[in-house]
Amino acid sequence: MRLNIQTKLFITLAGMTIIILAGVLYLVTDTLTKKIEEKIIADFNNTQRVFSELQFLVYDRLIETCGLIGENSTFKANVGLNDPATVYFSVDEFAQFAKVDLFVVTDSDGNVLARFDDPENYGDNLADSSTVFKAMNGIQDSVIEKADLWGIGSDIFQVVSNPIYAAESIIGTITLGTLFGDFEAQQLKGESQIDINFFYNDQLVGSSFENPIRSGIQRLARKNKAVIDTVMMLSTPTPAFVDSLKGVEQFVFISPLGQGARAYYIATIPTSIELSILKSIQNNILVTAGIFLLVTLIFAFLLGKNFSRPIKKLASGMDKVKAGYLDISVAPSTKDEIGTLTKTFNEMVTGLRERLHLTKYVGSHTLEMVQQSSGSDVSLGGTRQDLTVLFSDIRGFTAYSENRDPEEVINMLNRYLGFQAEIVARYDGSVDKYVGDEMFALFTGDNSTERALQCAIDIQKRVVEEHENDPVPIYIGIGINYGPVILGNMGAMDRMDYTALGSTVNLGARLCGSAKAGKILIRKDLLDQQNIKVKKGDFLLMAFKGISQKLKIVEVLSE
Repeated sequence: MRLNIQTKLFITLAGMTIIILAGVLYLVTDTLTKKIEEKIIADFNNTQRVFSELQFLVYDRLIETCGLIGENSTFKANVGLNDPATVYFSVDEFAQFAKVDLFVVTDSDGNVLARFDDPENYGDNLADSSTVFKAMNGIQDSVIEKADLWGIGSDIFQVVSNPIYAAESIIGTITLGTLFGDFEAQQLKGESQIDINFFYNDQLVGSSFENPIRSGIQRLARKNKAVIDTVMMLSTPTPAFVDSLKGVEQFVFISPLGQGARAYYIATIPTSIELSILKSIQNNILVTAGIFLLVTLIFAFLLGKNFSRPIKKLASGMDKVKAGYLDISVAPSTKDEIGTLTKTFNEMVTGLRERLHLTKYVGSHTLEMVQQSSGSDVSLGGTRQDLTVLFSDIRGFTAYSENRDPEEVINMLNRYLGFQAEIVARYDGSVDKYVGDEMFALFTGDNSTERALQCAIDIQKRVVEEHENDPVPIYIGIGINYGPVILGNMGAMDRMDYTALGSTVNLGARLCGSAKAGKILIRKDLLDQQNIKVKKGDFLLMAFKGISQKLKIVEVLSE
């Protein structure tokens, strides 16, 4: 479909407008998203800070209560009797004002003397508990870094253990604890919209959700078990990440509750709550974008008329060039970008005239010659140069093409000649010509023979790779020679061939003709002069037409 300048201007300006507005939308969204993420992290960090402060307050209250109970003379006397019934009487009495969920007393060896609300449960040894062990040895932390946890049954407690002294001797320990449950989760949530969920041994033990069982929080915990394992192993909280809770996208944060048990809490908040302001801003930007786009299109319509006249003049000149008239030149009528475009058009026509000369030649060496002679006529003739020639010939091409469709044969030939040309260019060579299934390439400059050898080896390696796609394996024989040649324009003035001639070229062609399938032939004396290390095959003594003496020839292997 052909579009006029006004339509193109519509599309261009509309596209630019959309791109700019999309960029603005992206930048605003990206900036706000980062700010929102920073706010979420700050909210979660604040939740963690509040939780730590609550744990410190609980610790201080439990320590103070332990101290008051442990200093009571009646309580110490009863503990000193080591009688579970007597000790339980004191535990039951002091529990009325202590307001704790866990109250355990042991003797100096860590054997339980009494548990609150469980008078028959005594005698088991708690010396393996780190808190009881410290109390048995008179160790008391003045400041806690992480809360000590006890898991009993399906409940998890924050605990404090203190020694009970009689004179200078430790006669037992007292352990007080508070339970992590729904009340504590709701207390930690406070007035925020962040929901808190306590887990012990991967089971939900407390939640701020009104219906924790239906909230899907247990499933979320199972899905993120690997993350939770890392949190517990490193004893550090996660950064905020996004997950789904009953189909609702959430920002999630996981942190350990303390030390001594596999207990942690998961904090969640719906992303829709945090991102609501972002969606509102996006909608406003989209409305503004629509209005701005309409104004831009109107402006483009008016502006297109002024652009049309000089462009139509330039288009007329292009039509003449299309018809084959390369002597045309369009005079610039403006000094703006259209004028610059007109000047560029004139330069393009000059370039097309140069390219017309190049249609008579092939190969990069021919292009260099044409560029050097740009602006003057190209003449016949040549110069003597020392260079390396490489001939390659497809073996068995006649047999291959005998019973196949021409299209299949051409496709195969183009594929093999095509990758050979690519490899020649890779080693700074130039394809001089193709003759049927044969390629003739030139290598000039320093190390030309080494580059030609490496090129030939890579060609043979590529042939092996191509066998995977060939119904019948195709092979190539290659001949390489170095020496003086005549390089120049051969033929007639109206049809030239920029090529190389001479005995060096003839011997290279004959080496190619003598090379067996998959082999590379080169004069032994020439190979000995090279610094490249290659694998050598048979050494041959061969006679060639036009050369009086037999030559020592070496087969170079590609593997």
